[in-house]
Amino acid sequence: MKIRVKVPKLGLTIEEVILASWDKPQGATVAVDDVIATVEADKANYEIYAPAPGRLTVQLVEQGATVAVGAELAIIET
Repeated sequence: MKIRVKVPKLGLTIEEVILASWDKPQGATVAVDDVIATVEADKANYEIYAPAPGRLTVQLVEQGATVAVGAELAIIET
């Protein structure tokens, strides 16, 4: 099954974030709540966690890109 990892709602006024880093490489095995990416918004960093165990098969956004809240970041195959 494919699980789509999206940018979560991080606050009332945050509409977009910058993908600061990928903490897991594409192809890596991940467990629930592993940090897979870090995003920046409003002078704060937020960690994006794996919602399910599996393999991080696709990174849809490049590091440094600006991404809207709700946009897909990656796909995890369980």
